[in-house]
Amino acid sequence: MTRDTQRLVDVLEATQWQLFLFVAQIRDNTATPDEHHKLADAIDELPDLLRSHGDDITAGIIPAPHDLERECA
Repeated sequence: MTRDTQRLVDVLEATQWQLFLFVAQIRDNTATPDEHHKLADAIDELPDLLRSHGDDITAGIIPAPHDLERECA
């Protein structure tokens, strides 16, 4: 896994947990305005990382995904 891919995975995993916790706070009405802003800031980075990672795959900088079904056949 490349460093850029690992960075994307790390951000996705961190965001996943933040979203999970935030949803629970929204449901029980305990999410503070500061928590809204922190999550918005964390999510703000994600679209750029996703676009950049996709562009790096297209440019051949990061290896293209492989088809697991073909490998298993």
